[in-house]
This record gives sequence, C-alpha cells and structure tokens, in this order.
Amino acid sequence: MIQKRIFYVWGANESKPEKVLKCIESWKKNLPDYEIIEINDESKEYFDFQEELKRNKWFKTVYERKMWAYVADYVRVKVLYNNGGIYLDTDVEVIKDMSPLLNNPAFVGLQDEKRTEPAILGAQKGNPFLKKVLDFYNQEIWTSELYKIPDIFEYFINIEKNHVNYITLFKLQNYLNLKDLTIYSKEYFIPFKPQLGEKASTTNNTYTIHWFEGNWLKPEILYFLENKNKLPIDIINENLKTNSQNILKKYRVECLYRKKIRKLEGANNAI
Repeated sequence: MIQKRIFYVWGANESKPEKVLKCIESWKKNLPDYEIIEINDESKEYFDFQEELKRNKWFKTVYERKMWAYVADYVRVKVLYNNGGIYLDTDVEVIKDMSPLLNNPAFVGLQDEKRTEPAILGAQKGNPFLKKVLDFYNQEIWTSELYKIPDIFEYFINIEKNHVNYITLFKLQNYLNLKDLTIYSKEYFIPFKPQLGEKASTTNNTYTIHWFEGNWLKPEILYFLENKNKLPIDIINENLKTNSQNILKKYRVECLYRKKIRKLEGANNAI
C-alpha cells in the first residue's frame, strides 16, 4: 500500500506564486487525510538535502547549476523510494481523491502515445522500478545520452514491455500493469495540454490536471546536458568560462527551435 503522503519540491523560504498556492489548496481539499511534505534545501527527515549533495554527483551538479527541474527529478525518485507516497509537481491540480491508486506498487501516467510523465508519481517504499532509476542517477547518467526523466522512465519501461506501442496496449483497457509499475492512459493525470491551447476536458477517470507551468530551457544548461557523457565536468566548465560566446551561439539557436517545438509537442518534450 502506498502511504498517504504528498511530496513536492520548493526552495526554502521562497515565496510561492498564486498558481502554485491554488494547486496546493486543491491537494488539501481533495486529499484531506494526506500528509503534505515540502522538500527543500533545509530538509532532513524524509530527504536529507545537504547529505544528498555530498552523496550524489548528479544531484550536486544540477543543484549547483540551478537546474531546478532536474533537482526535482532526482528528489522525487529518491524520496519515494526511501519513504513511499505520492510526488506532485507544483503545477498539478488534484480534482478528486487518489486513494483508489494506492494499491499499486507504483503508478505513473502517459502524457501522449509515446511516453510517461512523472509529474504525478506514486510508489511504495523500496519499489524495484524506482531502484533502477535511482541506480541510473547514481552512475549511468554520466555515460548515457539520456537526461530527461520521461526518457529515463521509458528506457526502463521499454526493457519490460519490449517497445510495444502504448496505443496497442490500451486498446482493451486504459492502464498497463507491469511487474513493479502501473501505467495509466493520459486521461487519468494529463487529460489535456493547456500549453497547446487544448480545451479543458476531463473524464470520470481523471484525478489530476497538469498545467505545465515550467520552462527550464537555457543555452548553458543545454550545452551541459548534451555534453555530460562526452566531456569531463571541468572541461565543460572551462569551455563555458573561456569560450562561452562561441559555444552558446549554437545552443541559443537550438533553444529557440526547441521552444517552438515545445508549443507543438507539449511541455517537457523540448527539454
């Protein structure tokens, strides 16, 4: 059974915009018997933030580079693996009780026909699927081209489902039970994409709405992500320090292009 806890990530002592506050209010309203826990850089009980900075090279690197989306990616996997519960991005609105999902070993939803979106993620403590992702963050991420958490999830999901298309899998039912993870169709957690101008639409199966407020695409971040498995960090840092104008010129163009693609394909597909 997944514990009745909601985890989210926010900077210590940083004010929250109205949109974030409204989302958190929806959690309190529709999940009144759930504990809501903020993970920040002063946290110790459920996620020892400062100790984790010492322990995990990836986490330390993305934190020091102020890559907040990637900080949150690591936190959600580690905190759920160690404690069990549900993680929510702060742009996720809850519209009904999520307790029917708690019998799953872990759960996530689709954002489209190709990939999952762990903006809404639940898991029992010690979940084996999350252990694979956590191990990836501990070492393999430095030799792999992957860095987006939906792609990392798909990497491990595809090993088990042998690359079968989700459209085929959902012809008979709107969820897929893998050994350690249940994958729900997009109507459960991401029924529409407001960033694409899609009309608000929910079903009886809808638990959440993801408003896709984040935008983390910057040239220096993209340069780091696309070279982390090719160059040592000190070389990346030196290149950015001594030749940043020439290096980032290419990545600025790439960022502009990806932001256009983002509008077409949906948030988090660009970076």
